[in-house]
Amino acid sequence: MKNEFSLDPVLTNKDDSDPILEYKNIDTSLIEARKVYLGKIPFYQATSADLVAHSIHRLDRMREKKEKSSGKFGPQLVIPFDPYRYVWVRFRKRMLKMANESFINLPDGSGILYMSRVLHSPLPELISTVSYAMNLIRIAHAKEYTVFLLGSREEVLDKLYTNFRRSFAGLRIVGRHHGYLKGPTGARVLEAVRKTDPHILFVGMGYHRGMRWIEENRKDFGDLIVVNVGGAFDTLAGTRKKAPAAMAAAGYTWLWRTINKPYRWHRLLLVAYWFFETLYFRLFRRSRKL
Repeated sequence: MKNEFSLDPVLTNKDDSDPILEYKNIDTSLIEARKVYLGKIPFYQATSADLVAHSIHRLDRMREKKEKSSGKFGPQLVIPFDPYRYVWVRFRKRMLKMANESFINLPDGSGILYMSRVLHSPLPELISTVSYAMNLIRIAHAKEYTVFLLGSREEVLDKLYTNFRRSFAGLRIVGRHHGYLKGPTGARVLEAVRKTDPHILFVGMGYHRGMRWIEENRKDFGDLIVVNVGGAFDTLAGTRKKAPAAMAAAGYTWLWRTINKPYRWHRLLLVAYWFFETLYFRLFRRSRKL
């Protein structure tokens, strides 16, 4: 049976609204003052619209209508977090350093919202990686930003490319490549990213491999936004069964995936660790606000 791409409102090119006007007048000049630390990782006390607007303003500032980047700013990393990812990053020094230096860390899980409230630094809302990424795609389409898609399997990328072309005619996708980068393939892909110099690079290799690849190669990037979308390419291409809407809206997509892939049961142990560490930070007031 043919797998049709089901378009949610956030995934469509909204003909009845101008995405540039939608975010242009959002003031993000004071967003740095709204940074808080949850345990060891910083987040902004900001809505999804705030963070999309912040991304647009940063892109405009970096490129200033120039096609090629100057390298002055470097890559602006966007990293999603849920309780499992929080613990995974927490115990890897290089990943933790990258998270502390990132442009935006997304609270993509209800546990992160719970943690923010327990630590008296409440975040206003859960921000889905898919929602954030698709809003960037809408902006890229409207402002003629260039996009590079890296990750997943070739057949998934082909479906994703077709879906984007159908929904966002004229979207400037300057490159796409599967996420299996062994041997000389990795060097060729990195060179392709450097030569095409996209405004936005979406890395969909899966969360762990994506984090490692970004950490190893970010020094070679120019001025662009790099979004680790984990396994979202499969979801957007329609090749992976989505979590029930209620679970996804509540931020429990990770639990849905664990239930459907029992070999991931060990993740529940890491989530349990996250829970007790959250209580520890709460009792000893280890959260801080900048």
